[in-house]
Amino acid sequence: MDLRDRALKIKLLLLDVDGVLTDGRLYYTSRGEEIKVFNVRDGLGIKLAQRAGIRIGVISGRKSKALINRLKELKVDEVHLGYNQKLPILEDVMKRLSLSLEEIAFLGDDYVDLPILRRVGFPMTVVDAPEEIKEHALYITNSKGGHGAVRDAIEFILKLRGQWEEVISQYYA
Repeated sequence: MDLRDRALKIKLLLLDVDGVLTDGRLYYTSRGEEIKVFNVRDGLGIKLAQRAGIRIGVISGRKSKALINRLKELKVDEVHLGYNQKLPILEDVMKRLSLSLEEIAFLGDDYVDLPILRRVGFPMTVVDAPEEIKEHALYITNSKGGHGAVRDAIEFILKLRGQWEEVISQYYA
C-alpha cells in the first residue's frame, strides 16, 4: 500500500506530547509548577486536521495544567495523560471508536512510543528523534519537536489526501 492510500484511511491522529508538541524540555516555576511551551503552528495544524475530518488525540506519560488548558483550547478529542504504558490506551481508543490500526496515525519521538509506532497504519516521528525510532516511521518531520513538527506531519498527511488546498483556502479569501 502506498503512502497516499495509507493517508486516505486515517481517521485519528494520536500525538505524544513531550518531544512532539513541546521541545521535550521541562520547565518548573519556583513553586514547582510545570510550564509548557507550545508552537502556534502546531495548533493551527491541529485545527486544519480537524477541519479535514481527522480526529486528534494525545497520549502522554506526563500531566500538567498548562497541557490540559492547551488541549481544551484546541478541542482535542482524545486526551490520555499520565500513562507511561501507551499501548493499552491505543487498544481502548480503538475499541471505543471502532477503529482499526490502519485508520490511526501516530507521531511519537522516543522509545516509549515504539509499541504504538510498530502497530499503527501511519507511524511518524520528529527529525530529532533517535535513529532507532526513525527506522519505524513512514514520515519524519522537517521540524524538531515543539518547533512545528505536528504541523509538518499534518500538512504531509493532508497533502497526500488532496485536502491541503481546501483546508487552507479560507485564508486566501
